[in-house]
Amino acid sequence: MTTTTEHDPVAVEIHRKALENIVNEMAITLTRTSGSPVVYEVQDFATALLDRAGEHLAMSSTLVFHAGSSLMGTRLVIETLGDGEVRKGDGWILNDPFEGGALHQADVAIITPTFYGDEHIGWAFSNVHVADIGGSGVSGFAPSATSVYEEGLRFPATRIIENGVLDPNWERYIANNVRVAPLVLNDLRSMMAASNVAQEKLSAVVDRYGSERFREYCEINKSLTEDTLRSRIELIPDGTYHCREMVEYDGQGTDEVLDVTLALTIEGSQMRLDFEGDDQITALINGTTGVAHGWAMVALLTTLAYGDVPFNAGMWRPITIGLGRSGTIVNAEPPAPVSGAHGTAGLAILRAIKGALNQAFSLSTDATIRSRVGAVGDTSGPLTPLAGVGRGGIPVVVFFMDAVAGIGGGAQSSFDGQDLYGSSTTLGVSLASIETNEGNNPALYLWRRLVKNSGGPGLYRGGQSLETAFSLYDTDLVQGALTMAVAQEPANGVGGGLPGGNGLVKAIHGTNVQERLAARQQTLEATIEGTTPDYPSNVGHFVARLGDVVIMRGGGGAGLGDPLLRDPELVARDVADLYITRQNASAGYGVALTDAGSVDVAATASLREKIRRERIDGEPSLPQRAPVDAGIAMVENAEGWSCASCDSQLAVLGENWRAGAVRRTTPAFERLAELDMWTRPRKEAESIRLTEYFCPSCAAALGTDLHQADAEPTPAVSSGV
Repeated sequence: MTTTTEHDPVAVEIHRKALENIVNEMAITLTRTSGSPVVYEVQDFATALLDRAGEHLAMSSTLVFHAGSSLMGTRLVIETLGDGEVRKGDGWILNDPFEGGALHQADVAIITPTFYGDEHIGWAFSNVHVADIGGSGVSGFAPSATSVYEEGLRFPATRIIENGVLDPNWERYIANNVRVAPLVLNDLRSMMAASNVAQEKLSAVVDRYGSERFREYCEINKSLTEDTLRSRIELIPDGTYHCREMVEYDGQGTDEVLDVTLALTIEGSQMRLDFEGDDQITALINGTTGVAHGWAMVALLTTLAYGDVPFNAGMWRPITIGLGRSGTIVNAEPPAPVSGAHGTAGLAILRAIKGALNQAFSLSTDATIRSRVGAVGDTSGPLTPLAGVGRGGIPVVVFFMDAVAGIGGGAQSSFDGQDLYGSSTTLGVSLASIETNEGNNPALYLWRRLVKNSGGPGLYRGGQSLETAFSLYDTDLVQGALTMAVAQEPANGVGGGLPGGNGLVKAIHGTNVQERLAARQQTLEATIEGTTPDYPSNVGHFVARLGDVVIMRGGGGAGLGDPLLRDPELVARDVADLYITRQNASAGYGVALTDAGSVDVAATASLREKIRRERIDGEPSLPQRAPVDAGIAMVENAEGWSCASCDSQLAVLGENWRAGAVRRTTPAFERLAELDMWTRPRKEAESIRLTEYFCPSCAAALGTDLHQADAEPTPAVSSGV
């Protein structure tokens, strides 16, 4: 750990904010110059400043997982240059996930050097999800691809800009290989404009401080971030914490579920993340080093450093990431396809880190660290990238990201999960305007609404997700893909909270929508007639025609804490607000309502006692009380592991407390169906299991595991290192 005391804290903070303002102005430049709604509406991009060595100075907070690709992409440019001259006006394009400079091929970056006078002082990074990158998949998603060579253009660090001008030969090459060349080329120029802004504004900052003081303050701010993060890691007990997550894929005829495992080790102020994954497969889910580093930083920024620790190179210094052997779904090798890795293997990496950190946080003696235990909402939103011809014969890409922005947030230790939270990485991503999407695409929205029961039950409920439906309009045909990364494994609950509901994607063909529109009749789901094929969650060759309807639903956030401890009045309010159904209130929370919708106090008390008896197949011997810390259902003491609701000991130190709990294991889709919730069942193999653990003495809900049918329980915490 470094110690930084000999400085003017006000001057250093003003300097830091100046750099933060530059990356934000770069972001504003992208939104004001891009012609793609993915950029100016959704804000699917990132901007960053790095020093000469490729260490972060600042990054905008739109898509946080590009912390990994900006770091590795810039260092790739430095490595490619070697001892070559760094020249003003030059710029590099890169999007190769295997080299770490992109999470998938549609994330195209432009990296340019920054100068103060003739002195090379750093690098400006801009990254945009372009509307298309060629290949078999529209907009960079290729569910049918069996190798990376089918997924689109893949640039290593390639000098594409000289003297501030985009190379016309490369320009023509790119234009000939993408579906909507004007949008893609314009986004390249938007990133060049962002680089110009970085150069201009950075020169003004160095003018103010001088180059020597500028570099000094950059190093001080890195050290301050490092010291703060290390001080928080030191509040976590030393030990190794384990978590297992799954990656699913069903787009090539086989319904596959693969495992990702994590051993998270805390030793003093250092954190080590050691991942292992099943063998890579010939589908788009395979992760790379940029994916792992990007999602690892998302996990840290949204738990240990949420909004109160500035992001720069100091954030990386206490962290070590190991990806195990090569050729796996977390450490893939070419020619494995990777175009969906950021939303599949990447999400599994994130959820595994958060799951392990929840275990670690719960054992801290620091109240603030314990309060950062939280449920996850990082399930997936479906995407339907489609290409065709729109109004006036103009090529279009229909790429709505509503369901991604509409993922429900996980419940936290003091409040319900946020509705339409999005993913943890999408801190700056917005829900696109319906009017903008309709104005740019041959599609009409039929509805955009919250999904009942999508948030997992708990003392604090998971956030609700969004469902969107649109109908093809003013076009005869579009084709592309349907892709849903997580349909069978819901977001897992914490401290006795239950999982959230999963999302889905489906299509209705040959509908009566056009006729109803012509007759000026409202079109709701119950009024739509047509054929709904039983598509898998991933379809590589999807065709939609005039009047067809596509429905996209994001997943909901998981619950935190035992649902039987939730205030019945809050449950009744959720029913009245159409957030949950009466069945969900009864089966999930043990709340009985009168015909008028008010709480039936006596019936609720009776129902909750009945549920407690069913949990342990008998009468509880002790009363259940609320744990001291919401979301922490098991506590460690000198004797071992005890229930936080009645103090009964379940295991001695070194043993797995799950062995002393009462278990209930059911297929996840069956258990969620009991709660009037949804997750997709597997068709070709045993479904994913949900194991719930209960205290044998007071029947408190202690935790849940989601796993494959033959998987072992989550390992016990290994105290010490």
